[in-house]
Amino acid sequence: MNKHDNFEDNLYLLQVRIRLIQDTLILDSDLEIFFEKALDDIDFVDQALGNFLDKLKDNQQRIDRESLMDHLSELERQFSRILSDIIDGQGSISIQEIPSLKEKILDLQKISSERREKVEKLSDTMENYQEEPVVSSDEFNELLKEF
Repeated sequence: MNKHDNFEDNLYLLQVRIRLIQDTLILDSDLEIFFEKALDDIDFVDQALGNFLDKLKDNQQRIDRESLMDHLSELERQFSRILSDIIDGQGSISIQEIPSLKEKILDLQKISSERREKVEKLSDTMENYQEEPVVSSDEFNELLKEF
């Protein structure tokens, strides 16, 4: 069976997971229950963002690639904001409360920043990319010669 990546649905599900992490930070949640799951979700989002970036980088022929890159960039920005909130102590999970998280969150923040730069570079190269016609003028004339 031919595998088809449905980027839109996947990015939507990732957005929902990011929102769930944001809600976990905002709400006064019981860390004994939600802490490990929140960290697992943060790791999952980090890996998924990297995977999506790699897939979009490799899939240069998608017509909607530019809008997908914009969406990925926005998700990366939201993820980076979550990491900043944890560092700044803005939520129920913070490095002030749990100092052992500091190195992990700082590493994730660096990786997120590097991904944002890659997304920007890819977006810049897409703007400079001139689409070649799918059908050459000779082929087009050949197709229309009977009309």
